[in-house]
Amino acid sequence: MDIDRRTLLKAGLVLPMAATIPSLFARAAWAAEPGDRVLVLLQLEGGNDGLNTIVPVGHDAYHRLRPGLRIAEDQVIDLKDGVGLAPSLAGLRPLWDDGALAVVQGVGYPEPNRSHFTSTDIWHSASLDPSRRNTGWIGRMLDEESRGDGAVPGLQLDPGPLSLALVGEKTVVPSVRDARDFKVRGGDNAVARLEAAAGDAKGTDTLGFLRESARQAYSLSDSLERALDADRGRAGYPGSPLAQRLWQIARMVESGLPTRIYAVKLSGFDTHSLQKDAHAQLLRFLGDAVGAFYADLKKHGLDKRVLLVSYSEFGRRAKENRSLGTDHGAAAPVLVAGGAIRGGLHGAHPSLDDLQAGDLKHHTDFRQVYATILDRWLRADSESILGAKFKGVPFV
Repeated sequence: MDIDRRTLLKAGLVLPMAATIPSLFARAAWAAEPGDRVLVLLQLEGGNDGLNTIVPVGHDAYHRLRPGLRIAEDQVIDLKDGVGLAPSLAGLRPLWDDGALAVVQGVGYPEPNRSHFTSTDIWHSASLDPSRRNTGWIGRMLDEESRGDGAVPGLQLDPGPLSLALVGEKTVVPSVRDARDFKVRGGDNAVARLEAAAGDAKGTDTLGFLRESARQAYSLSDSLERALDADRGRAGYPGSPLAQRLWQIARMVESGLPTRIYAVKLSGFDTHSLQKDAHAQLLRFLGDAVGAFYADLKKHGLDKRVLLVSYSEFGRRAKENRSLGTDHGAAAPVLVAGGAIRGGLHGAHPSLDDLQAGDLKHHTDFRQVYATILDRWLRADSESILGAKFKGVPFV
């Protein structure tokens, strides 16, 4: 049996096996350095409609293309330069006023792919070449800076498979539904169970991979139990799953957990029909959750240590369809939040009078956003990780 690491990770098989290892394999988590920077990746799964997220103001073409889905200008939260926030993103207004919200407009990539799966893999691997999509951009970064000390470098809080963005060749990133549910138990025959689970992989590096996963599982379990032993600050958050996961991340950052990368997801953005109310509700979940997260971090003096980036695999078509929805498109905005960023608008809103096959044209490659995060926030070598040099975007 040939067990592939990426298959194990994306199938979510590592932690169940790791949870059988006795405590002799555990390593205590070390405290984060005070200046360590944290990145939170927030995926808007399904293809977020960027045109009704960052809304054109004073553009006749917007109203012509979307007679049923358009947002009235008197409802838009005006930013500047002819665009504004959708009204359901009111939770982000305090960030904008603080200079802690950056809107990178017109983000995409050449020859856009409208398949959810393929486009998501492109974004997460940071590669347009199918043969180079076995690892993710964050996974490769974590491989390069691996400390080899059992610390947990990243954590996904989501019930689904591990995001490809976090998959590396040698780095293990756990994925859990809820940090409170992550409890690791041992037993006298735990090692035997692990080796049985590894099957014919015994004697290969896969068994070592599973053992390392186990060590990290114990380290993470102990740290999470300490960080989440009280509901500190929870009352300031909405009750949505996204908001509660961001609350958990805030507590883990506050506790000094060494994890630098967190990943969460908000699903439901594949709005092919009856989009208006459903999309507004999703944006409300997003804005209220991120707004509460930022306020919490700022209250505890942590807002300058954390950068949150919200992205989707593609935008939607400029013109509404007959079902009062929108179909798969291309360019869309990326939102960046944090107390240490250069807030404001970055790049112009794509023209509604110069579409490409019904789509907004991108002018900023998503890998430019990644290069900025890697070089200027995480202090990594973006050229090595992305395989090419990309000009940054000055939000950091």
